[in-house]
Amino acid sequence: MERKANLKLLPKYTTCIIYLLLILIALYLCFGKLDVASLQHWDEARHGVNAYEMLKNNNFIVNTYNYENDYFNLKPPLSYWGIILGFKIFGVSIFSMRFYSAASLFLTFIIVAYYMHKKYGKIASISSMMLFISCSDLFFRHAGRNADADALFILLFTLAMLFMLHSPKHPRFIYACGFLFSLAFLTKSWHALLMLAIGGLFFVFSALWKKLKAINYILFFLCSFGPIAFWAYIRYQYDGMAFLGQMFGVDVTQRISDSAGHNTGYSFFTKYLLNYLPTLFMIFAIILLLIYLIYNKKIKYSVDMLGFLLWAAVPLIIYDLSHTYYYWYIFPVYIPLIMTTGILLQKLYNLFAEKQKIFCFIILLPILFTLINCHNTVCEMKTLETSGFQNDLKHAMESHSQYHGMEIYVEKNDNEYKESYYWEQSGLLAAELSGDLFCKEGGIQAFLKADSMKEALLITDLNTYEENKEKLSNHTIIYLNEYVILK
Repeated sequence: MERKANLKLLPKYTTCIIYLLLILIALYLCFGKLDVASLQHWDEARHGVNAYEMLKNNNFIVNTYNYENDYFNLKPPLSYWGIILGFKIFGVSIFSMRFYSAASLFLTFIIVAYYMHKKYGKIASISSMMLFISCSDLFFRHAGRNADADALFILLFTLAMLFMLHSPKHPRFIYACGFLFSLAFLTKSWHALLMLAIGGLFFVFSALWKKLKAINYILFFLCSFGPIAFWAYIRYQYDGMAFLGQMFGVDVTQRISDSAGHNTGYSFFTKYLLNYLPTLFMIFAIILLLIYLIYNKKIKYSVDMLGFLLWAAVPLIIYDLSHTYYYWYIFPVYIPLIMTTGILLQKLYNLFAEKQKIFCFIILLPILFTLINCHNTVCEMKTLETSGFQNDLKHAMESHSQYHGMEIYVEKNDNEYKESYYWEQSGLLAAELSGDLFCKEGGIQAFLKADSMKEALLITDLNTYEENKEKLSNHTIIYLNEYVILK
């Protein structure tokens, strides 16, 4: 009897071990070496500067860049608040700046795993977890390990869609959908309209509209647009329509036309999904599994099927028609692909309940696929390193805290954009995070003029220093490595 009991318990313990292992892998992929990778020049750096200066200015509504109102980064403030929360908890650092994004992605992973386990079963849950961690795009590439808005947006998008799937049985869940839409809008602005498009189609085709009364519509409207209107009103008090008008003009008008210079033709995102191995694998698996299960009459139309189809198809169609090439826009579609594959594998498992050896053979392919992709992702993490410029700034300010809060100039020949005497966005963020430095343009010439009136710092590469050594002979080197810092 004891032996039989142990055999019965073994699958349960095995399942727990698998769950724990996959969670630990996800934790490592989200948070491991989070502060090592160099600051990204574009969105991450801009986001980081906006958040840091919000904190310094004690103004959590208006985003600034180099302490001037920023009309280039046109996102509402919710993602900045996430970064600020990290600063408040852990202090100002690259790790704390990226923490909210990594936490958002990890929470998405846990929500998907829990939802699949509760509603569909352990095979669906484990499969979804494996496919999730095989998608390196979700961890790198503008998502979970970067201080951008995308990971938080994916989390809010996912939650809204899961509430939507349950709304035909529980109509009051539409209020949660509406509120999550407003939070998504306050994270990534007009991208959140995708959720309204999906929800609107689901509302019609699921016949949910038949179950709602006038009060339901009113409350949904208030939940959806009340927080957005409140933020817009407050923002308007600071600079009128300067920010709000630009947000509409650039993020809507330009990005859906050729005028923004992003035109690559139609079907960019479809091609991206078909050229990215994890999503190609899932699409191929979904097609094969659907054909097999339909043939065996083990699957039929349901509201959930409708929801997952709209969740994946609507963003893909809209973005394919939008003439933009920002591949990370399509990342929210990864979640329904992951979950749909998991659901179909669970149904296949149920079909082969009496022939589990056959199922084990079938499931071997996704297991091997996940292991290979996880290995590649882990290898990619091993190659992460911080740029010499960022490292030298950090180490210099750690050993010379007396120079914190000073003005600093830059001149270096390895700028990826602009002239050598301008601050790249990542460099400016590194200067602010390292020593609360105030970055000034103009390079060596501006430094020499400014220094005659008050103390300032200059950071330059070794070659540029040697070329200008005579001009800088009256200045003291306070740090020397790959880059030279003088005062």
